[in-house]
Amino acid sequence: MVYKGIFYFDKKNHPGECEIDDNNYIYLTIHESDLNGYKKKITGIAGNEALTLYNCCLISNGIGYYKYRISYIVKNGINIKYKNVDFNKHIQNFRFTFNRLDEWLGIKTIIKNENEIKFNIPNDILLYSDDKLKIYIKYFEEKCTLTDTSIRNLSIVPYICTKSTCVMSIEKITMYIQMITRFFALLIGYSEQVRTIKFHKMYNGQNIMGDIEDEIVINTDFSNCYYNKIGYSKFNLRTYYNNISENIMMLFGKWYNIYFNKRYKEAIFFYYSPYKSQTIEDDFLTIMKCLEKFSYATDNIKEKKKKNKNLKNILCDFYDKNKITLEKTMKDRGFKKEYIKNIEDIHEDIANALVYRYNTRVKLSSRIKALDKNNIITKRFNYKHCKKKDVNCNVYDYLSNTRNYYTHLDTNDCILRDEYLPGYIRRLEKIFINNLLLLIINDEDYVKKVLDKDEYLSIYDNRDI
Repeated sequence: MVYKGIFYFDKKNHPGECEIDDNNYIYLTIHESDLNGYKKKITGIAGNEALTLYNCCLISNGIGYYKYRISYIVKNGINIKYKNVDFNKHIQNFRFTFNRLDEWLGIKTIIKNENEIKFNIPNDILLYSDDKLKIYIKYFEEKCTLTDTSIRNLSIVPYICTKSTCVMSIEKITMYIQMITRFFALLIGYSEQVRTIKFHKMYNGQNIMGDIEDEIVINTDFSNCYYNKIGYSKFNLRTYYNNISENIMMLFGKWYNIYFNKRYKEAIFFYYSPYKSQTIEDDFLTIMKCLEKFSYATDNIKEKKKKNKNLKNILCDFYDKNKITLEKTMKDRGFKKEYIKNIEDIHEDIANALVYRYNTRVKLSSRIKALDKNNIITKRFNYKHCKKKDVNCNVYDYLSNTRNYYTHLDTNDCILRDEYLPGYIRRLEKIFINNLLLLIINDEDYVKKVLDKDEYLSIYDNRDI
């Protein structure tokens, strides 16, 4: 989308155009010379749209043009009297939607009774509520001035609405949108790009915009990793609302707690962040990293600390019992007094190094095996998938060796062949999703049935690849 018009900054009007590309990145090109640097805010009029552009940073220039990258845009905002208050510091409510949310919800938007068309608008769906925050799904009528001949244009659109008693910055809005869309990505299978966010501006607890809503376009890719997989939108959805409707608030509450838990943060980030890998090897390394991070998150921290403490006590006891012998041996072999004097510090360093090694000694292959509760990998493993057959290596060793090969260029030939990587990547993804779903749905049989019917994750199940 391109907005051509006049943009005002540095006390002058400048001709130019603002472009929002398919990836939601925002740029402003001004057709003039002698411009510079960073602009906190630029306003503009383009056709019937009043635009306010924030955090504008100059990224390139040439003969007769200057190009800025924009953090976010508010459309038509300058038509509202804000009482000289920066809207960015007074947002408390916003809403957004994305494709296939209506399909997942299974909404029916039309009831036709003889010659009369009625709206069938479902009730709101509460996802989360506490003293400061409320997240819910609400349905809005769009394009509703219809006759019988234009019934195909009828649309009831579900929006995910967020209300807060606290002011939300653009960064906090971005965080909430990512958290919410990743919840639906887990249940639906993926979520597409969020392109516009509508919000009400609040001031001193009052909605000073009345019934008018502004739109905001944020220069952030809110799509999840599957969005970049060509053809994914043709697959079935992973779950549907009618199967989990009774527990939706409980499931979202669990997801909310997991998402903001530092232990799971990295695993979720690496899996759901959009990535545009150039090779199948990149995809393999990414999913292996996700599983490794998830395994670390599920470690029994208290048990590990207890074992580490016991190990360090054993090493210290050993040193205390053999201290005199050790010092005498060092003296007999000609070590200087400084070495002997610092022997306790040396021993402390050795003890810490051994404890650290003990703490991290669980092999990656063992971690993947522990996560593969349904034997997703072993069911379809064949030694012909490998460059070299070794009966002393199990399939999880081959996965670990392959990761090490592409990461460190290890020379071990007990790795998977390139042509079989796509199938193993998809199976590894199924292991990850299985474990993530089990954190919010405490029903192994149900989760297994869901993933067995997942067309995307199961596409290689009946192929020898």
